[in-house]
Amino acid sequence: MWKRTVSVNPPKTLERMQHKLQLTIPKSADASDGAITSRQYISDGDGFTLIFTLPFKCEDVYRELISEKQLGVDHTNIKIKVTRLAGDAPAAASGASPLSVGCEREVTFPDGVIVSQLIELTEPSKIRWRQLSSNRETNMLGKVGGALPEVTIALDSLGDGTSVRMTYDFYQIVNKRDGSVLDGPQMSRLLATATQGWSADMRRRGYQPLNEGTEGSTSTPRSSQPGSSVLRAAGQMKSDLDEEAAMKAAMMERARAAMAKQ
Repeated sequence: MWKRTVSVNPPKTLERMQHKLQLTIPKSADASDGAITSRQYISDGDGFTLIFTLPFKCEDVYRELISEKQLGVDHTNIKIKVTRLAGDAPAAASGASPLSVGCEREVTFPDGVIVSQLIELTEPSKIRWRQLSSNRETNMLGKVGGALPEVTIALDSLGDGTSVRMTYDFYQIVNKRDGSVLDGPQMSRLLATATQGWSADMRRRGYQPLNEGTEGSTSTPRSSQPGSSVLRAAGQMKSDLDEEAAMKAAMMERARAAMAKQ
């Protein structure tokens, strides 16, 4: 039997959460689009959602996330290859995204390979992958005989950028060598650090942050570095919904006030 570590965090006040997040999420608390709370492992898994903002147009962020050189990936050490097209889908034209629902891709890391299938692609708001196999030093797993792990990237357009929500839906992350379990909060902190390079990557691809250098602009541009990420372990989600709804409402009101000043 695996020993499972459960982390319990004390409730945070709305004021503290607002200070930490520095973002706006224009979605209802029940997350009917499936980006946050609609998970297979909502009550018994270690899954989590990272939420951060980027000062670039939603359409541009989406375009780079489905490009051959996916946004936020260190392509010097990680190789991505579409290994199976969806059904009778034709090969992608030069420069076009090779992705379509049903295709499979292989991601090769220094310590192993993950194979996933694209099960949802909604322009320009959602990309959802289902993991078919993972052979790395540490592996994201579902329950034996249960649902396979999934990763969803959901985008929301803001007045001065894009809200990015990355949901990792799984049961446990297990070390292949000794069978030890890496808890969700620990993994989410590692991934949150990795998102800090997304803005710099967008700049390198030729995109200019919104409001930067715009003559006559009165609004404060969103930081070129993503704001603090939201880390929500799946087991904490249900108790957090009311607080999250109030937090979103307060931030939406601030966003409306800021837009009215422009």
